Amino acid sequence: MRRAPRSASPSSPSARPSPTGPRSSPPQERPVRVRDLLVDVEPLRTSRDFRAIFVARVVSLFGLGMATVALSAQVYDLTESTFSVAVASMVMSVTVLLGSLWGGWMADRTDRRRLILRARAAAAAAFAGLAVNAFLADPSLWGIYGCVALDGLATGVSVTALMAVAPTLVRPDQLPAAGALISLTGEIGSICAPLLGGVLLAAGGPGPVFTFTAVTTAVTALLILRVRPLPPVADEDGDEDGEDGGSPLVAFRFALRNRVVGALLGLGGITVLFNLPVVLFPALVATRFGGGDVILGLLYTAPAVGAVLVSATSGWVTRHGRPGRLLLTAALTGGLATIGFGLSHSVWTAVLMLAVGGAAGTVYEILEYALVQHHTPDRLRGRVVSVVTAQGTTGNVLGDVEVALVARWFNPAGAAVVNGAVCAVAAVLAAVLVPGLRRATLPRDEDEAEADAVEGPSGTGSGRDAPTVVG
Repeated sequence: MRRAPRSASPSSPSARPSPTGPRSSPPQERPVRVRDLLVDVEPLRTSRDFRAIFVARVVSLFGLGMATVALSAQVYDLTESTFSVAVASMVMSVTVLLGSLWGGWMADRTDRRRLILRARAAAAAAFAGLAVNAFLADPSLWGIYGCVALDGLATGVSVTALMAVAPTLVRPDQLPAAGALISLTGEIGSICAPLLGGVLLAAGGPGPVFTFTAVTTAVTALLILRVRPLPPVADEDGDEDGEDGGSPLVAFRFALRNRVVGALLGLGGITVLFNLPVVLFPALVATRFGGGDVILGLLYTAPAVGAVLVSATSGWVTRHGRPGRLLLTAALTGGLATIGFGLSHSVWTAVLMLAVGGAAGTVYEILEYALVQHHTPDRLRGRVVSVVTAQGTTGNVLGDVEVALVARWFNPAGAAVVNGAVCAVAAVLAAVLVPGLRRATLPRDEDEAEADAVEGPSGTGSGRDAPTVVG
């Protein structure tokens, strides 16, 4: 809480309230405004470099989402084999994982701006190769796989480096808002990009889609050129983190020492692995909800709708005074929503539970992003972020296998209940066993302003009056 400066000691007469003077009214909280509930766009207004990174990420997401649709359609048209489509998806997943791990290691050793530029150039070359191959009279399947592998590696590197660099471009109190913006664009991209890709695919085939994606990827490289150089941060305390040559294992050792980051990575791994059981939707529609493509579409859409609504109204999340508790509450809510989905016999109840689960997952992701970034030193941020990215890449695939196996032991609905129970129990255990996570906080704008006021002006005023444009 901000304190007013005192001009006299408590024992001095001037510091005592007059017995006959008017009593000062207690401070009143500022009423909640509508804009306080909406997504906080302050990082975009105050940081030119973050704005460039953000726009580049949006363009990349839309291009990649559109290309994924065209890629699946082209491979199936060439082979008429779902296995071949699955191979393309597996190649992409494996190379994204490898690129994420390698990119995190490199992000702590080299200039991150240069690393992102090289990765985006490689991705543009991969999409250009897919476009050339698509315009051939006899497109090569192995050529597609090769370009997909190159694009997966480049995507893994650039995504990890982009996530690692974002916290250095905004104020510490803006980390939750930056996470909310990143989450919002991810959800919108996952909904709109495949739709746009399908429209362009229907109009001209895969060639124009890949060409468009190659051009947009090149545009992202031009946007990154506007960002200032971002060299790695040297070790400041001389501990083993600076003496190991930048070993990727340092991220795991750091997580074991830092209970907040370690708990976040552990709980995050569980929530990804036992996430909403999307793979069960077709079976549940057929056995419980009476079948129908419309119902199946509703189930697939519901989590994204909940996620978008929360992202668009995430102001209350980013300004919450107890982010650790809110994160644990979101994890518990997501688990309970999955249990509710498994127990639902009504389509609309199931849709509601999925929407709640998607909303809770987004709250968790926003706060996880901010807490991990805040509690990780910059010299390790690339490697720690690569672990988070790897969790997301592998967790969804392994989670599909896990829930399918559980469904064989019980049934699809029972598997959903089991998954939800695991997430809920994990959230409760984390709250009980890791009080540091429960009490975790983030810098707030008032704290920053008070600190600046205490330090005094530095030529431009203090606190919020100081320029905040980075770069």
